Amino acid sequence: MQQYLNIFQQLATQYFRQDRAVSEPISAKDLKKIIDFSLGFEGADVEALKQAASQYLTYQPDSAQVDFFKLLYSGRNDPALLGDWVTSLSNANMHTYQMSPVATLMEQELIHQWNRLIGFTNDSKTGDGIMVSGGSQANLIGMMMARHRACPELKTAGMSAQKLVAFVSDQAHYSGQKAANLLGIGTDNLIAVASDSEGRLCPDALLEAVEHSIAQGHKPFYIGLTAGTTVVGAFDPVPKCRAIADKYNIWLHIDGAWGAPVLFSKTHRHLLKGCELADSFAWDAHKLMNVPLTAAVVLTRHQGMLEQTCGGGGGDYLFHSDENAAYNLGQKSIQCGRRADALKVWLSWKAMGNKGFSDKIDRLQDIKQGCVNTINASSQLHMIGPSPYLNVLFQYRPEVSLNEVELRALNISICKTMQAQGGAFVDYAKYQGQTGIRLILANSDTQTNDIERLLEHCIKTGDSLAKAS
Repeated sequence: MQQYLNIFQQLATQYFRQDRAVSEPISAKDLKKIIDFSLGFEGADVEALKQAASQYLTYQPDSAQVDFFKLLYSGRNDPALLGDWVTSLSNANMHTYQMSPVATLMEQELIHQWNRLIGFTNDSKTGDGIMVSGGSQANLIGMMMARHRACPELKTAGMSAQKLVAFVSDQAHYSGQKAANLLGIGTDNLIAVASDSEGRLCPDALLEAVEHSIAQGHKPFYIGLTAGTTVVGAFDPVPKCRAIADKYNIWLHIDGAWGAPVLFSKTHRHLLKGCELADSFAWDAHKLMNVPLTAAVVLTRHQGMLEQTCGGGGGDYLFHSDENAAYNLGQKSIQCGRRADALKVWLSWKAMGNKGFSDKIDRLQDIKQGCVNTINASSQLHMIGPSPYLNVLFQYRPEVSLNEVELRALNISICKTMQAQGGAFVDYAKYQGQTGIRLILANSDTQTNDIERLLEHCIKTGDSLAKAS
């Protein structure tokens, strides 16, 4: 063990060095020529393992650096990293209290605090929840609970002739399609409802879609809203959609995988106004809370619904009726083997407190607004979408007039060129027919000058590419 600990310390020192590039882009074909990926009959020595681990880190993009703007997570959370190490060391399983006594109580406290932030838990009511592998699984279980409430007999009898229909925004995450597939709803019965000019689901379009479904003899059972869409960070309007859900007895779920942490901030939590009206809620701790992948939760204001939906089996050998039976979380989960991810989230929250997360949100929102102001003042950079949260979608446009196809190709090239040159790692995205550079602010260490440097690099790279074309 000491030998491996020494190797880990050496690799960590190598990985944390200041001069490391954010990304080392390389094709799969070329990477196969460098690293021996083969597995064989004879085992390898420790030096071979050390070399493979070192190569892994060399070519792995460094999401902890301030120049990593590509995805909905970045930065490093040291208390959470400690928790991740300890979790792997203990190899706990979260199905019973007996196997994870400390982590179980930590998870229950996390569930309680998440539900308080949303409004599912207060002096008169208590919400419920279970930690899951990510937002996709949280959204799956949200839809699964909706299906169980609408047609509880499906759990035992299987699918019937009744056609169930679900509704999400046309800006919703693709995990809705996966859930509809896995639950037997069918992706054709997941209706993409039009969004407005701000990227938010349009309630009038939702109402029309629901009533059209009913007129066809179908059963609407689920409305999935998004808090912080992937491209522009839009927040769907909860109260108006809740009114539609109530009128037709439809389950209302909020995918807050990215946007939920805004609830820590008194200044910006208005973006999720009415979230306590939802039936269920998804939240990713491995996004803006910077906990190492994976750590997420599905929450509900309906006590007992998770166990009714997911529970079954295991009573003969696993879920014993002892003094701690009420603390066995496994019956609320669709998993049996479940990692103790609660530890890293709990340590992080313990270290930062609600104030630490609130300060982070407010600070990044200030930096975001400064970024938007700089883009609006530029003659070459142009916003092509709203920016209510920490997503900034903009487009570089040269002095010469280009059509949208040409602008798309140029902006994609800017992203790829900057990455290849060892600069910022940023992505591109399409929104309402236009393609631009999508900047995501999630790193606590980000400074205003980091953003200014990125924008200057975008202009410089765009100018160079435009002249060369």
